[in-house]
Amino acid sequence: RHSKRRPPFRAMPDASPKRQRTDSEAVVRRRAAFDIGSGATKLVIADVSGARVTKVHFAQEVPVSFAIDWKKSTDGTLSDRIRSEGIAVLRRLVGVCAEHSVAADARCAVATEVFRKAANGPSFLEEVRHRLGLAVEVVTQDVEADLGFRTAVALQEGPAQAVICWDSGGASFQITTPCAETGDSRKYVGALGSGVVAALLIDEVQGRDFASAPTANPVEASEAASLVQRLKQECPPVADWLRGSHVTAIGGPNSMFCVASEVLGVSSYALAELRRALSLVVGLTDDELLKMKCCQGDLREPPSLIVSKICLLLAVVEHCSVCQVTFCPAIGSCQGLLISEERYAAAK
Repeated sequence: RHSKRRPPFRAMPDASPKRQRTDSEAVVRRRAAFDIGSGATKLVIADVSGARVTKVHFAQEVPVSFAIDWKKSTDGTLSDRIRSEGIAVLRRLVGVCAEHSVAADARCAVATEVFRKAANGPSFLEEVRHRLGLAVEVVTQDVEADLGFRTAVALQEGPAQAVICWDSGGASFQITTPCAETGDSRKYVGALGSGVVAALLIDEVQGRDFASAPTANPVEASEAASLVQRLKQECPPVADWLRGSHVTAIGGPNSMFCVASEVLGVSSYALAELRRALSLVVGLTDDELLKMKCCQGDLREPPSLIVSKICLLLAVVEHCSVCQVTFCPAIGSCQGLLISEERYAAAK
């Protein structure tokens, strides 16, 4: 079997794999990295020396359901309610930066898929800049993939050339690996995330209205199977380099990778284990799911998303013939952002 026992959840290690330090890396800089995602807002504050994170001072992921709010809108915008919630969370996290003596020009923030698609995404981020003094860059999916890959490399042992990184959020996913032939990277990306899939489940599989339905649960096994098949149809054509691969999946406590890991009690899993995980969560109400480990703890997303997350994970693994997924706990792509020297240089 591919499975092994899942270690306790860790926000992230204090340092990337050890290597010899050069003179240029002797200076230690205090930095903050914000990853404003479609389903959660993340912040890591750390000391950085060269391309190494030497000490983490603060790491937190706060659910803010931008993607779900956007999918429930009738005009493709973010509601006033979610904008206010997003501002409140960021105001608190900017305050944490001040408490940890992070200079304004040592704070770097990126925003992802939903802010590329929501009609008022740019105006929300301009409001963040005006009210909080935090400049936020809306990154492309290619850049998002690269930051995720940097994070995976920093958080695990082994050469970067051997890493295949999978990052998935509320509205999109990216799988990335280096290409030895071109020196660039290979990417397999899709516009599917937990919020998007939750909407698809209720609207198209169950035939209800996502805007008014509080939850998809209990989801029947036949509905989950139909959703998986629909997701496979929505996925891009299979990339040959993904077939039979062993993938490192990064994410926080609300990621679909962590959810599957907690349902199964292991950190690595294959298709057979994911089918078992799905069988353990279908047919359950929200109250019944709340008793499971995947819904317990602080700052967890609601149980209404559990089945959607496992269906998306299973669909991509099956569609791409991925051999094994190993979950590596991370706070978004913050680790990769922290060691992106060019982004902090541009902020000065």
